[in-house]
Amino acid sequence: MDIIRNMQSRANPIQNTTHHRVLVALTTALAVTFGAALPFSATSPATAAGVKCQPSVRVTNKKGASIKVLRFLYKVGGNKVYTEGLANKILTPNETENWSSQTLNNAATGVVVTSTAVEYKDDTGSGYGSPRTSAWFPHSFTCGSNHNYIHEIQ
Repeated sequence: MDIIRNMQSRANPIQNTTHHRVLVALTTALAVTFGAALPFSATSPATAAGVKCQPSVRVTNKKGASIKVLRFLYKVGGNKVYTEGLANKILTPNETENWSSQTLNNAATGVVVTSTAVEYKDDTGSGYGSPRTSAWFPHSFTCGSNHNYIHEIQ
């Protein structure tokens, strides 16, 4: 009888530490695959997933005068605004500029960047004015290197 009890405890994967670890790893992998929310103790979505998203950012100037593009603004879930610099590029009317592989330090690949905008300055004729923010554009797709965040400055 002791032999049978001994065999049953070895056959139970929950009691076996190696089997338990494998079971936990598989459960976690399935949860991530099917989109379950997992608790992460991280300060930003990029830290949680570990891989910073690198989408392209495209800005088209639809104004009658040039603009100086300053920064890409984005939100991940809440109202906190994150920013990434866009090299103070001057765009003439109807000109488009692409910033490929723009690293988002606060958004991981696979995380939804919920809205984006662009900070720019208008050409006043005697320099560039104070920074302005374009209209916010909502998104529902996950961030990835194959995505473009497109903004037209009106």
